[in-house]
Amino acid sequence: MNNVFKITLIISILFISTSCSNDDNLNSTTPPVVTTEQQKVFQEFWDIYDRHYPLMHRKNIDWQTVYDTYYPQITSTTTNTALMGYFTTIMNTVIKDGHADVVYNNNQEAIYEPPFNEIITEMVEVNTPSKVTIEASSANNPYISYGTVASNLNIGYINSKNFEPINENESEFNNFKAIVDEALTVLQNKSGIIVDVRTNGGGQGPFAYYLAGRFYTNSTSIELIRQRIKTTTGSTVSSLGDWVTQEFEGYPDARAEGGYIAGVFPEDNTISSSGDFQFTNKVALLTANGTASAAEYFTAAMKTQNHVKSIGDKTFGIYAGSDILTLTNGASKWKTRVSTHDVEIKHNNTFQSFEGIGITPDEQILPTEAQVSAGNDVHLTAAINYIIN
Repeated sequence: MNNVFKITLIISILFISTSCSNDDNLNSTTPPVVTTEQQKVFQEFWDIYDRHYPLMHRKNIDWQTVYDTYYPQITSTTTNTALMGYFTTIMNTVIKDGHADVVYNNNQEAIYEPPFNEIITEMVEVNTPSKVTIEASSANNPYISYGTVASNLNIGYINSKNFEPINENESEFNNFKAIVDEALTVLQNKSGIIVDVRTNGGGQGPFAYYLAGRFYTNSTSIELIRQRIKTTTGSTVSSLGDWVTQEFEGYPDARAEGGYIAGVFPEDNTISSSGDFQFTNKVALLTANGTASAAEYFTAAMKTQNHVKSIGDKTFGIYAGSDILTLTNGASKWKTRVSTHDVEIKHNNTFQSFEGIGITPDEQILPTEAQVSAGNDVHLTAAINYIIN
């Protein structure tokens, strides 16, 4: 075999080999690995919830399935708007937690929006104001407005609007306590008081406990709630630790506001009496789907008292504390708020979870459109009947 023939044969073999290799690549079903900024954002979000979200076992969430479903859909052509669409779907169909969200660029938010009872909302906003007489000095108070029932001046009325501090300073709690004390002093000789938290979206536990403490007649305090947090990744209850009995500052995390995530403070878990005296006559507590978070702690605390009857509809069903983290990826334009506590509330002397369920009132009443159109507040009417009978 001469040298020219040898060279020609080698070239031919290389050509055939290269051609076959190219054909194999064309027929391959394995996509190229492309890690886009949107993929990094989703991965970081998923990792945060995998590590810290403690309610997956409560909601039967398989978090790995969420990853397997959505991550492959995020490609090199996925925009931030499209990514926000995926987060919106996850929040509303999987997480379903009013304490959790994803925010992009401070102007787009993916958050769970439950089906509020619009008939109750209309009743409270349109019909209730004409049926109560509010003390002028408290009408514009951000926390509490108080007065009497228009048809019976011997029944007091307190509209507890929220438990969220207007100002983040130590003196704000004292301001709140002074407002509560003023209301109870004015109403202390009434035959009964109606406390309305139907639109109270929550806030801070100590604020809720102080108001509840003004109606607390037990001689000793009650451990109202208990909390635990995740100690490892995963979707099962085995990823959580024991119920926390000592203060835990949280896991260090530079992405979190304050530098720590999942702190637990057991000293805030008890309810006891507050103020100079307790109101011991009948109390009617009005609740609805708009009663959320710390207002649900308030509801649970009030339901430990025999002279209190809750009336209305179920509460929202969100109890966990939460933390806000700014994601490292996405040029710091992405934030997520994640619930970090699995909470059980003492109900009928037993710790139970009401996460995603809400607290059912002693007397559940769902108004009809006809009743609301006629100008009635059936919750308020039932509360008056309870107090006078």
